[in-house]
Amino acid sequence: MTFFKKEIRFSLALSSLSALALATLAVGGITLSAPQVQAADAVKQIKLGTKGDTLAFDQVKLTAKPKQKVKVTFKNNAGKSSGMQHNFVLVKPGTDAEVANAGIAAGAEKNWTPASPNIIAATKLANPGESQTVEFTAPEQPGDYPFICTFPGHAALMKGVLTVK
Repeated sequence: MTFFKKEIRFSLALSSLSALALATLAVGGITLSAPQVQAADAVKQIKLGTKGDTLAFDQVKLTAKPKQKVKVTFKNNAGKSSGMQHNFVLVKPGTDAEVANAGIAAGAEKNWTPASPNIIAATKLANPGESQTVEFTAPEQPGDYPFICTFPGHAALMKGVLTVK
């Protein structure tokens, strides 16, 4: 075989290989994608508010996964003329009444929120029309975690549950 024939065969083989590579790319043989974000790494956004001028949250059942990052944006939807302040306080199971009573003892200067190991997360007090945000990691232990408003007298009616499952 002469040098010229070898060169032609090599060129044909190279052309065939190039055509195969282009065809593979054209039909999607190679897929490039962005890195996948694990669901556990995603921050769960929760929008929670009050039902107008009533002593009630607009949602009473929330959910999160164990150890999930959670961001609660709480809006006080009370009318400005009502003057009612509210907050969102997430507590350990069975401690909502204790935390509410300790909140009264804490007083206005502490936003009616006590320094308590039973509080998982809490917003500051929100005036009518205002929003407050809190970020936290959901408890590792699955279960039902109560949330309340600790403004004096509100916890009896302003309550709900964050279910961690």
